[in-house]
Amino acid sequence: MKIKRRKLNFAMIIFMLGGLIALGYFTTYLFTVTDEAFVVENMTPISSSVGGHIEKIFVENGQVLKKGDPILQISPEKYDLEYAGVKAQYEQAKVGIEVIKKRIEVTTLDLKAAQDQLARMRYEYQQKSDKSVTKGVPGLELKMLEYNIKSQENVVAGLKKQIELEAVELKQANVGIETLKVASEKAAMDVANTIVKAPADGYIQNLYIGVGTSALPHEGLFNFIDTANTYIQANFNETDLAGVHAGDKVLIFPRAYLGRKVFHGIVMSDNWSVDRQHVIPLKETQIVFSANHWLNLPQRMPVQIKVVDTDSSYPLRPGMSTYVYIKSK
Repeated sequence: MKIKRRKLNFAMIIFMLGGLIALGYFTTYLFTVTDEAFVVENMTPISSSVGGHIEKIFVENGQVLKKGDPILQISPEKYDLEYAGVKAQYEQAKVGIEVIKKRIEVTTLDLKAAQDQLARMRYEYQQKSDKSVTKGVPGLELKMLEYNIKSQENVVAGLKKQIELEAVELKQANVGIETLKVASEKAAMDVANTIVKAPADGYIQNLYIGVGTSALPHEGLFNFIDTANTYIQANFNETDLAGVHAGDKVLIFPRAYLGRKVFHGIVMSDNWSVDRQHVIPLKETQIVFSANHWLNLPQRMPVQIKVVDTDSSYPLRPGMSTYVYIKSK
C-alpha cells in the first residue's frame, strides 16, 4: 500500500513558522538576551560661563578634542576692561593700607614722645614741689607746671585714641581689600572663561552656529561627546533579570558590525527601576490606567552596561542599536 505524502501548502507553512517563532520566543527565557539596547555616552551641552558674542570658533562638527583644547571664544573686550578697573581699585586699596600703617607708626612715635615729655614734666614738678626747695620756687611756676602736666596728659590720651581710630580704619580697609581681591579674582576668571575649552577627551556634535552668535551664560550651544567611557542601555523583560547581578559579564553585538565585531562589558548595577506611577498634580492622587485585559506583558527594565573594550576601528556612536547577552550566574 502506498503512503500518500502530503504536500506543503500555505496554511502548513504559516503554522510551522508560527511554531518556530513560539519556540524561539519561549527559548529566549533560557538566555538573558535582548535586542532592545542602544549605545549611550556622556553628552555635555557646551556653554559659556560668560555672556557675549562669539568672536572665534576653533572647531568643527565631529572634530576630536583633548581635554583643555579651545572650542570657541567670547568677545573679551568688556571683561578685560572690567578686570583692569577692579585690579586698579585693588592696587589702590593696597597702597591705602600701607598709608594707614605708616600713619599708625607716626602716631605711635608721637605718643612715645608725648609720654616721655609727660614723664619729664612730672619729674620736674616733683623736684620743684619738694619741701626743701619750695621756698625757692615761685608758686606761679608750680601752678603753670600743673596746668602743663594736665595738658600733656590730654595730649597722650588723644594720641592713644588716635591710634585706636587708625586701627579701626586699618581693619575696615583690610575688609575692603578682601572684597576687592575677590572681585579681582572673579574678573580674572571671567576673562579666562571667554575661551571655552573641552571638558574632557571627546568630539563635537550638533555645531550649527557661526561667529557673531549671541551666547547667554550657561545656555547650551551644541553637544560635546565624552569618549572616556561608553555604555549600553539594555531594556530587558523583568522576567529575564532574576539571575542578573552587578559585575556580570556581557556580550554586545552592534547591528552595524554584526558578524564582524563583538564587544564585551559588565553590568554596572542591579538597582534598575522605572517609574510607573501617575499622579494628579495638586491632589497627589495616583491614577491607575487600564491595561490590556487579555495579555499583561512583562515590564521592561533598563540595565546599564559599561563597555570595557572599545575599538577605534569600530566606533560606538550614541544611539546605535545592539543585541546584548548577559552571562548571568
